[in-house]
Amino acid sequence: MNLRDLEYVVAVAKHGNFSQAAAVCNVSQPALSNQIKKLEQELGADLFLRLSGEVRLTDCGQRVAEIAERVLDDAQRIKDTATQFRDPEAIPFKIGMTPTLAPYLTQYFADLFKALFPSMKVIMIEDLPHNMLQMVEDHKLDTALVAKSNHKGDLDFTSIWSEPLYLAMREEHPLSTLSSITPEDVPTHDFIRLPYSFGYELEARLPSPDSSSRIGKRFDLSALRFETVCRHVCHSDDCTIVSALAAEQFKKDLWPMSFVPFEGPGNLRNLGAASRPNCPRKPLLEKIGRYIQNTPPKGVTPTFGSEEAS
Repeated sequence: MNLRDLEYVVAVAKHGNFSQAAAVCNVSQPALSNQIKKLEQELGADLFLRLSGEVRLTDCGQRVAEIAERVLDDAQRIKDTATQFRDPEAIPFKIGMTPTLAPYLTQYFADLFKALFPSMKVIMIEDLPHNMLQMVEDHKLDTALVAKSNHKGDLDFTSIWSEPLYLAMREEHPLSTLSSITPEDVPTHDFIRLPYSFGYELEARLPSPDSSSRIGKRFDLSALRFETVCRHVCHSDDCTIVSALAAEQFKKDLWPMSFVPFEGPGNLRNLGAASRPNCPRKPLLEKIGRYIQNTPPKGVTPTFGSEEAS
């Protein structure tokens, strides 16, 4: 019996499926199944009931899975303890960002890490918030930058900045002359939004996707990538939402777009770093937070260490 065997047991118990567990453990399904069978033979008891289309824990398996999870947690704590006594720059730092953040922060964070930790390798991963938060829990990321509204309560959240939301449209669009706008005034038939949240409370008041409201469009668009939507907006009468970070980058790159700020409430998102409780890399997060506090990206208001951020 070894820790890898216990990882397999916990993964199958969690997913109820050998194939999914194998994918999570980055191993072939036959290899995982055979290793669990060997463990069952070693223990002299079945851990799983192999039924048609599903896998269930036996009573013994339930107890073993609970113990295995505690053992794996303790093993990770041993690794974390050792990490505290190593050179922090000797270990790669893995940070996750959403598709609405990563394109506009790669250069900023490259400069940040070069200034703070010049010898450290940094790995930036782009994914959706719920995927990244799971990766933080699974020790695959040190931290993930997410809006507080997307944050999971079992992880720590350190506020870094607040950021306003804009309605984006092409230059000379009829709405471009407005000084501000409310969600209720956004034209339903000309509004395109992505199928995931940006982390702003007022998004709940924006028009919902409705194909019937856009039936008269000669050219319609359904997209998963934020930049695809924004490029479409540049040459159409459609509009979409963008964060301040994105708006500032589009201005810098001379995209033919206009940006109208949303009125409150709910027009600001609290963006921060999600990390595991007692994560040994918290001192690095502190340094990162203070750097951002003193040298924030354009368009945001630093909140690190601010009482208002809580």
